[in-house]
Amino acid sequence: MIIGIDIDDTLTLLQEIKIKTAQNYITKHNLPYKIVNPDALFFKDMVNWTEEECDTFWISEADEMLAKVPARKNASQVITNLKQNGHKIVIITARSSQWHKDPYQMSYDWLVKNNIPFDKIIVGHIDKTQVCIDEKLDVFIDDIPLTLVKLQPHNIKTILMSTPHNKNQDIYNGCIANNWLDVENMLLYNQ
Repeated sequence: MIIGIDIDDTLTLLQEIKIKTAQNYITKHNLPYKIVNPDALFFKDMVNWTEEECDTFWISEADEMLAKVPARKNASQVITNLKQNGHKIVIITARSSQWHKDPYQMSYDWLVKNNIPFDKIIVGHIDKTQVCIDEKLDVFIDDIPLTLVKLQPHNIKTILMSTPHNKNQDIYNGCIANNWLDVENMLLYNQ
């Protein structure tokens, strides 16, 4: 199988570090803001900032924050098992040069640091539909329900990685993994 995997909130769990980084930024810059929705996916929904303020924050803080975030428990072990079973791993991320100095290198470095094996990294795709089709994926694992809904008509098996920001979603009705051992069971043991 060719297995596509997102990084942020799929291989990682960003919620805690996003909240901590935002709180530190607010304090450091003496800003009159607060966290209003700690489970939100996007900063503009997490804090009561303007979109411009969110962009400024993300550009100044994201690279350092993302470099520090740990891999989810068992991600390295499960993906290593998938590779050892002959599957190809394609990392597909929305990380782009719009918000990061070098999205490819930061992704590469993070994957190596966290012992996540891969065959290919593709960066800069917020809408991942076409790249998943072009890569001829059999499976795609992501934390964004809408991304997975768009792939279902293309006969790509999808797995939603559960996160705080998608726990109340109601548009995706496919496989849901609470952790990487769930993913392993779904892919290697068809459970």
